[in-house]
Amino acid sequence: MEASTPGQYLLILIGIVLQRGCPLDAICDGIELSLEELGQAGTRVGEAQADKMVANALQATGDAALGLEVGQQINLAAHAVVGQTFMACTDLTEVLETLVKYGPLLTGPQTRLYLFHDGQRDRTGFELELQAPALTRRFTHDVIFSAAQKALSDLLQSPVEQIEVSFPYPRPADTTPFGTIFGSAVSFDKDRAVMSLPNTIMQRPLPTSNATLRELYEAECARLLAHLANSTSCTEKTLMALEKLEGQYPQLEQMAAMLNLSTRTYRRRLEAERTTFQSLLDRVRLQHALTHLRKPHASIYQTAMALGFNDASNFRRAFIQWCGESPTQWRARYRRDTATTPTEPIDG
Repeated sequence: MEASTPGQYLLILIGIVLQRGCPLDAICDGIELSLEELGQAGTRVGEAQADKMVANALQATGDAALGLEVGQQINLAAHAVVGQTFMACTDLTEVLETLVKYGPLLTGPQTRLYLFHDGQRDRTGFELELQAPALTRRFTHDVIFSAAQKALSDLLQSPVEQIEVSFPYPRPADTTPFGTIFGSAVSFDKDRAVMSLPNTIMQRPLPTSNATLRELYEAECARLLAHLANSTSCTEKTLMALEKLEGQYPQLEQMAAMLNLSTRTYRRRLEAERTTFQSLLDRVRLQHALTHLRKPHASIYQTAMALGFNDASNFRRAFIQWCGESPTQWRARYRRDTATTPTEPIDG
């Protein structure tokens, strides 16, 4: 099965939407799995079907902030063995390290999590990079950050203090739900999706810490992650290969051969997964470009060469096509955002 979303998360979504009086048929339209199958332990739902269910739920409820409510309903038990590993960690720093390491078990491979450190302000957290359709992009950001806030509060057995969150989409008309969950330090329309806490809170001992259990649970997480990698889709296999070939990106025919597929079969499988080789290549090249542009001393020319472009002008044209702005404009905005306090009061 294509790796994606745990079925338990979608059951939570269905339950919330049903409580609002929406019919089950509207939520599950176009979904092949039954409720019974969704509730089975270990069930994972392919990306296309998960996105379809989310789109159905958003349309049925008309609530753009639905993801925040879903995240608040996801308790530690819903995270299965990863949640048990969280509980056995020494402190929240170990929790975030576990989240980043085993994040694909919870979020699917289209979502990437990275540790975030702000040494000047003594803050630690995680950064989220997400590949999602425009219709479900805000929903997915909201779910992940809301669920993270809920998990951290549950682990501390007290409300999380001094949390800061930045979202990469425009400021909603109604920010009340964000203030209720995260407090006042929330910002929107940022280049980076980041949640952070003061290091003094991150290092606070967890009451459920257990080193022996953590070792056992983490071994199971590693086993599950290996199994997930072996069952990845053609899309994910392509992305994983491209990420390792920075600056030496193959052509479609070469990529097909690397995956032991004919060009025709490879193209057909990608079409079945609603993507193309070119779109996947562009995605990876953009990720690599942004990584280089975040480096303070990497020039535009050096970035272009690292990504396999013949000259900086070709890279600039490609980057504008990917992002809608030039590399210089993106870097200036990134440096401006990171040089200042990352969040501002949502009621400011």
